[in-house]
Amino acid sequence: MGISITSKSHLKTIRRYPLQIATLNENLKVLHDHIAPHIDETRYEAITSYANQYISHTHIWDLKFANNLENPEVALMQLFHLKFILASEPAHLHQSIRSNLEELTHKFRRITLYSDEQLKLREVKMLDYIHNFEPKVEDLCT
Repeated sequence: MGISITSKSHLKTIRRYPLQIATLNENLKVLHDHIAPHIDETRYEAITSYANQYISHTHIWDLKFANNLENPEVALMQLFHLKFILASEPAHLHQSIRSNLEELTHKFRRITLYSDEQLKLREVKMLDYIHNFEPKVEDLCT
């Protein structure tokens, strides 16, 4: 009594998922690394604060650790973060990053189980957070 071919295929898919998410997160991190020197990160304090809530032991601009890289929530936050930044920057700038982000967004949708409705609700939640964002007092003093 062995494992069926269907079960083996399913196990293979399950084992591959964290690697696919990690690869996606690493590619999104590269986009962050490419855009960071060309923008004023302080303009994006609210979206950065929102995204950092979902990242353990580090932050969106310096993503590390397997628990972050293999986490689809972190990938979603990176997508939201980059999308927000690019929407705020002049449209003619960062064309290669925009193109790569679109490609990675499609990949994210293919490999994760998020529905369109779930993604829209998460984006609304993020925008509400940004709208109501107030910098911490100690941030204002520095």
